Amino acid sequence: MKHKATAIIILTLIFICSSEAEAQNKFQKKSIQVTWRDGRGDAWSDLDCQMAIRIDPQYAATLNASEISSDDNPPLAYAIGEWHYFSLKNDGARTYAEPDVLVYADKADPVTYQIELQKDKKSLPFTQGSTSKLDVSNDSPNLDVGVEQVNTPQLRDWLIVAGAILVGAILLYVIVFRWLFSGLLFNRRWAVSKAEHFTWSLSLILLLALGAVMTLFYKPFGPRLETWLIIGVLGAFWFLHAIVWMVSGKEQSV
Repeated sequence: MKHKATAIIILTLIFICSSEAEAQNKFQKKSIQVTWRDGRGDAWSDLDCQMAIRIDPQYAATLNASEISSDDNPPLAYAIGEWHYFSLKNDGARTYAEPDVLVYADKADPVTYQIELQKDKKSLPFTQGSTSKLDVSNDSPNLDVGVEQVNTPQLRDWLIVAGAILVGAILLYVIVFRWLFSGLLFNRRWAVSKAEHFTWSLSLILLLALGAVMTLFYKPFGPRLETWLIIGVLGAFWFLHAIVWMVSGKEQSV
């Protein structure tokens, strides 16, 4: 009888402790904002990416549960190991996601999550100083996260740069080829070939300068491979023309 009484007391205590633990571990839904930036600190531009979030695996071991959920109807539930995905939004100044997460309803302890920025189920690496772990409690501020990758110029950015170079080429044709060429030819009495080569060379240099300014200082580009390719192509046109000018000048002198 004494052993039975002891066993009943132990079971009762276990039940009371587990009930208290369950009562303490009540969760409620909280919406947060997570801002995403690229390796240069600019707003992330690829809205095809998704923010992925789940309970941090190390923290999950302390929960002693396979799932946590809120008392809402329907409840928000986070199963251990399950990723939740949220789309990216852009308001013109920043790119962010608004995930719904669970926090403790009656205490200030944080719930630790693991976050990633994914595209085609592949995670992008974080910049130094950013972390994939996110502690969220009732009074947590919004998070600002950086990924190592630099934004890739979008089609719209290419069209803007191409349009600017095209407009610049048209203006150069009107100003240099029509106005300057005729001025050198009729007012300065330059030879046709000399005036033509000079105006071509000046136009290509100005076009090269325009392309360099647009690609280096237009934010989606900046110093990157595509920028140096554009400058290199425009510079090659000028260099080839300079060679042609030199060769033709030698031929005329002979």
